[in-house]
Amino acid sequence: MFAIGLAAVVVSTGCVDRRFIIESNVPNAQVYIDNKPVGAAPADAPFDYYGYYNVTLVHPNFAPLHKRVRVRPPWYAYPPFDFVAEVLWPLRIEDTRRYFFEMNQPLAVPQNELSEKADLLRQRGWALPTPTPTYGAQASPNLLGVATPPDPTLPPVGVPSAMPIPEAPVGKPR
Repeated sequence: MFAIGLAAVVVSTGCVDRRFIIESNVPNAQVYIDNKPVGAAPADAPFDYYGYYNVTLVHPNFAPLHKRVRVRPPWYAYPPFDFVAEVLWPLRIEDTRRYFFEMNQPLAVPQNELSEKADLLRQRGWALPTPTPTYGAQASPNLLGVATPPDPTLPPVGVPSAMPIPEAPVGKPR
């Protein structure tokens, strides 16, 4: 009888649920905790230990935000109370930590600087060599619109090669 009572106590013991809730002034900002994706803000994620976490928020219209957050342990996370809270306490303990982050608009890039960078990128693109046809390529126009013939040593596309196709084994289906 004592063993049944002890088993019932052990099975009914609770645990500590630790959760982050990360909120932001920008809805749907992507949240990363220690470089692991959590989801869009407001994001909810469990955590295992108390200490420091690196939180990153990313949104296309805002500058990325990187913060180091310290999660301080509550009184029941210190020995010997942690053993009681984690193993012996019959109820569930919820430890929810809420953090709110303010994301700032990125600095606007001046139009002339953006145009200069675009021109440099365009010039680098024009300086690239003409691509060579790959195996089995048909005649295609190059950057100047002139068709280049395919390599005569390669077989044309759609013509089977000289390698025979292996036949399927004959037998009873399973």
